[in-house]
Amino acid sequence: MTSSRPRTPYGRLVHEVTETVAIPHTYTLLIWCTTMVTVGHHGLPDVLSVLLMLAGACTAYVVVGRIAHRRHGNRPAVERRAIAHPYLVATGNLATLFAATGVCWVVSAVPSAQLAWLLTGIAGTTVFVIGVAVQAYVVARLAPVEE
Repeated sequence: MTSSRPRTPYGRLVHEVTETVAIPHTYTLLIWCTTMVTVGHHGLPDVLSVLLMLAGACTAYVVVGRIAHRRHGNRPAVERRAIAHPYLVATGNLATLFAATGVCWVVSAVPSAQLAWLLTGIAGTTVFVIGVAVQAYVVARLAPVEE
């Protein structure tokens, strides 16, 4: 019987890294994509616009997380699901990235550049966090992890 795990130490290390960075890598891609669609509407941002995008992204992360925490007090094992099934998660990340980029493309069309950057940070992070949560739910249904 053959194992799906790499047999060489280097192969195992690469496998472990890909398991670990699936979700952070997706957020990095989200920032690139949403920034590019906003640049497409407004050109390169000034310092205020960059800070507004950062503020919007951080605010969305805190607000969405806080709302979810109030509804679900204990922490689910999202990281165990993602680590156990990184390729399934990475495949689902495409849908999350497409949805977040599309939403950011729409909100970045507002006439005010600063408001567009703020809304891009808020919308991109909100769609990302909710999208990853939906992915975790789907992964739990398709490929459950023994607790």
